Amino acid sequence: MSEVPAVLQEYHLRCVRCGQCRSVCPVFKEIRTETVSPRSKVFLAHLLFSGAIKADDEAASLLSHCLLCRACTVECPSAVPVHELVTAARALAAKKSPSQLKKLFYNQIWPSPARLSFSVSLFRHCQGLLEPAVSLNLLPPALSLPGRLPRRPARASLPAHTPASGKAKMRVGYFLGCATNFLFPDTARNTVAVLARLGCEVVLPQDLKCCGLPQLAAGAEKTAAHMAAANLEAFRRLGVKVVVSDCASCTATLKESFPQNGGSGIKVCDLSELLVNLMEVTKLDFKPVNKIVTYHDPCHLANAQSITAAPRNLLRRICTEFREMPGAAECCGGGGAFVLHHYDTGMAILDKKISNLKKTGAETAATLCPNCIMQLRHGLLKHGAGIEVVSVVQLLAASLGITS
Repeated sequence: MSEVPAVLQEYHLRCVRCGQCRSVCPVFKEIRTETVSPRSKVFLAHLLFSGAIKADDEAASLLSHCLLCRACTVECPSAVPVHELVTAARALAAKKSPSQLKKLFYNQIWPSPARLSFSVSLFRHCQGLLEPAVSLNLLPPALSLPGRLPRRPARASLPAHTPASGKAKMRVGYFLGCATNFLFPDTARNTVAVLARLGCEVVLPQDLKCCGLPQLAAGAEKTAAHMAAANLEAFRRLGVKVVVSDCASCTATLKESFPQNGGSGIKVCDLSELLVNLMEVTKLDFKPVNKIVTYHDPCHLANAQSITAAPRNLLRRICTEFREMPGAAECCGGGGAFVLHHYDTGMAILDKKISNLKKTGAETAATLCPNCIMQLRHGLLKHGAGIEVVSVVQLLAASLGITS
């Protein structure tokens, strides 16, 4: 079919149905039916691409049972990019059997910073009314995941330009993701402050859009491409050559989308790797953070970018004790909008993560994904565990004596 790249149409030929992907798929481990397994989705995608079956609501439902965690892609001995097939199949389903509500949200509201900001503000003002409805099961339980939203997003308090402390070592563009902006403004402020303290001139374009991952996950691939091009141009106008984000999902998405839109001249860096490098060349005193800390690997950092050492090295350097978590690289069950549609499955996956977290005896869990932070906090609250969850950059800020 001309709507799907030829290379994706042929990937199903590589799949030998060995089932290795099932051993790492968090969704299959919970549901235990073949239709939700990665290899089944590869075959389903082939049937959709070839026109053998219709891209209807049933197909879309089966495709929705995927966190896009990429564990199967990493594990596949035949190098089948399962996550790419799933997103392409979702795009086809969205085109052939569109949901008008999803089209409105992912194509019209989310891509517009002004509309998205208004929608989040409306949600924040209605939270007091929504909470009783959620507790009475009149609204989806996942609406309680964000907790009480901060009154002001990060963008309202961050300048377009933050000079380096002392002589600038480099100039970086800060990509402020949606979740960090609206849910964790302290993380954004700490990210900018830490980069500046470590000798970076930080530039924040005021016209940034979402990274586009939610659109890709929902099948709105053309909208995602337009957003990537707009973000790329925003950094280009400011002469930025290096871009960093405190969200692993944003970083992974930008690393893949910028080159596809002619942005090979702009390097997208993982925050933890950049920070570790800066710490090596900066003559600053890093005071130990007196905490027992463990670390959760975001899927879009460990699986999508193969980065696991840098955040651990950073935590070991600044915290009095670091304890490795069993199954640290296993998904927490959030998966962006996945938990909104499949809350029970997401919570079952999360329960295992919380159990492993508690085994460490740590008082703080650190990670580099705002969605993971939200998910882990929700799980710990449900389990009544008094463990804080923060971004790695917040612990570094504490080590440097920075308060947001």
